[in-house]
Order: sequence, then C-alpha cells, then structure tokens
Amino acid sequence: MSRLLLLLGWLCCSVAAAAPPHPTTGVYVGGHIRRERPNTITNLKNSGFTYAILFNVNVEPDGTLTTDGETICKDGTYVFANTQPHYVDDVKELKAWPTGISRIEICIGGWGNESYSRIRDLINKEGIGSNSILYRNFKALKEAIPEIDAVNNDDEHCYDSNTAVRFHVMMSQLGYKTTVAPYTNKAFWERLVTQLNQSRPGACDRVLIQCYDGGAYNNPSDWHFGDIPLHAGRTNYQSDMQASINQMQTWRDQNGVTGAFVWVYNDETWNLNQWASAMNRIFPSMSSDDAVATFYSDNNFGGYAVSLPVGEYGTGQLAAYGITNRDIQSFRLTEGYQLTAYITNDLTGVSKSWTDAEMERMGAWGNRISSLKIELIDDESAISDPVIKSSNSKSSNSKYYDLLGRQGSTSPGLRIVNGKKIIYHQH
Repeated sequence: MSRLLLLLGWLCCSVAAAAPPHPTTGVYVGGHIRRERPNTITNLKNSGFTYAILFNVNVEPDGTLTTDGETICKDGTYVFANTQPHYVDDVKELKAWPTGISRIEICIGGWGNESYSRIRDLINKEGIGSNSILYRNFKALKEAIPEIDAVNNDDEHCYDSNTAVRFHVMMSQLGYKTTVAPYTNKAFWERLVTQLNQSRPGACDRVLIQCYDGGAYNNPSDWHFGDIPLHAGRTNYQSDMQASINQMQTWRDQNGVTGAFVWVYNDETWNLNQWASAMNRIFPSMSSDDAVATFYSDNNFGGYAVSLPVGEYGTGQLAAYGITNRDIQSFRLTEGYQLTAYITNDLTGVSKSWTDAEMERMGAWGNRISSLKIELIDDESAISDPVIKSSNSKSSNSKYYDLLGRQGSTSPGLRIVNGKKIIYHQH
C-alpha cells in the first residue's frame, strides 16, 4: 500500500501544471505601450518574447513614482488610473492566454535619469521600513499590479552601493525580484549583486549586460557574476535582424550567455515576432520531452525544426518555442494524434485538421498557420476512471498495466494519455 500511495503521489505531481519556464528572451517597452494600446498589447502577446521590461518608473525627490510626466503612485496610493484607466488591465493582459510572456519587470533608471540619487537621499533620510515613502509607494504599485515580478536596475549615474543594496532588499521584501542592466562600472554592479544575494538569497536572478550605445564594446564574458544567468542585449536599430541573431548565437556559443534582450519597443518599425522567435531558437525557454509533432519552416522537412507536445498554442506561444508566425510549411505527426491549425492567433476562425503521419507540403496552408492544437485521438481518451493494477514480477508471463487498468507495454516505462504521464510499473 505504501508503494501504491507513493506512486499515486508521483502521478499527481506529474500531471499538475508545469512550472513556468525560465524566461530567456526579453524586450524593453517604452511609452508606446500606452500611446498605441490596445494594438501594442496584442503585438507583445503575439511576439514570443518571454519577458517584458516596462520602461520606465521614475522616482521623484519626494518619493512619488511617475512615468512620462504622469503620476503612478503618490503618498502610498496608486493613482495612475486617473490618467491611464486601462493600464492595470493591459499589464495583466500581457500574461493572459494566448501569450509567450511569463514575466514582467519595471525599469528604474536610464541615461540622464536621477532616480537612484533620489532613492539614495530618501533612504538616508527615512530608511526602508514600512512607513517610508519608498516602501509605501512600491507596495501600492505591487498591490495594484501583482503581475509585476521584478525591478530592473538601470542606474547610470548614482552608483551608491550601500543604498542600492538596501533599496533592493526592500523590494525583495515587497515581492519584487531584481535584475541589473549594467553597461559600465563593473565593480559597482558586482558589489551590488553579491551583497544583495548575501542578504536575500536569490533576490537578483539575472544580469542584463548592455552591448549597445555606451556599452557597444562590452564583452559578455567579462560580466559573469557567479552563477547568475547572464543575458546580453542589442538594439532593434543597431543592425539588421540577422546580424543581431548571429551575434546572439556567438554569445551563446563563446561567452556563456544564456539569454538575450532587445532595446526598445517604442514604435512599429520592426517585427517583434520575427525577432523573438529567432531568439528563442537560440535560447529556448520552452521545451518538452513529450513532443508528438515537429514543424518545419520549409517544404520537405527543411529549414528550422521545432517539436511540440500535446497542447494548445497561440501565436505568442508558438514563437516562445521558436516558430515564427505563418512560417510552417511541413510537419511530422505521431500516429494517434490530430493537428488542427488556425489562421488566427487564438484558435478561432478558419481551421484545418490533419491526422497524417507527415506532410511534406501543406499546399494552401503553407505559411498560413498562426495558432494550432495537438490532441490525442485514439480510444484511450474515452476512459476516465483511473485504477492501478500490477502483476507479480516472479511470474514468467507477467504483464504490465497502465494506471487506467489496461494491459500495456512488456516493460516498465511511461506513455502519454491525453497529455498526462502514465506509469507502467511492476512489483
């Protein structure tokens, strides 16, 4: 019985929702996200970027939080709705299905920004306790938009490590992770990250080294701080996309870089989906050992290939796996499964289904797929009451049974039924 309970416990864990992937590709997002909503929200969700950094939140001398001259939080109260009534819902929507985004950060700092000098002065005056204005205002922001996961430090002027560490300790207490975005002054950043993580282990979980503008000559190899993941960034206007993608692959192969980001989404002059999907093929944040279909960007199983498990995938989710929108021209599908493709981003509208084991040319559906669904179609889908049976291992003709009580493989192992892991066992 104890073994049975252990097995059932393992099964419950295996069929639970998977933990969110570690985001590997990101984009800084300017005020364009508010000025051109709701299209910008849709574009970000469909992009395939796995994290978005909202640029930026300014700290005023009195601790008020602002952006583009508008007030976000003042005197411990979220007031941004007075001028931006859709902002809370828009930020929440970035993580809502269908999307590739699993993490949202706010950026404080930037060239010419004095926020950290003001943070220094406020902390020296009031500390970081629950009555301080910084604590109260960032608490109000977190309560208004709990989907904000982290604060991105882009200090380019103050460089006061004592108050910077205290500030990020406070942010950790409020539920914000920390990322840092250096372009120079390595000693300051290494001191900040080391002291912060000594005080609050894991508080800083990513370094984003700027390899553009003032940091254009940075070598990412010089910016490893222990085992903290290192991402390196370029601008969308620095060169053509392919040159940037080639550089990112070099960073991965030669410099120990585990992710990448782009500065900055503040207009519609570039294709977010093309950038993000290409970046995700270099730095995959989503993968599966249970893949049942493989998709190719060219006919006859050519071009890049991406494999997917059972599931439903919007445009942004496909891009998070590395599939560019409307870029599928051939596929291979495991027998017993069905693929249904749609021309829209959210599994609606015109669709077509296949059960063919493979399709070398998709005809009229080539380069049209924006979302898709993969599902099991064999008889096992009709059985819903799982039981466990097993055989005596000493028996010469012992058989194995899956957890639905059916005779199965002749050896222990796993199989997938309706997207769930089913264990064959023997005792």
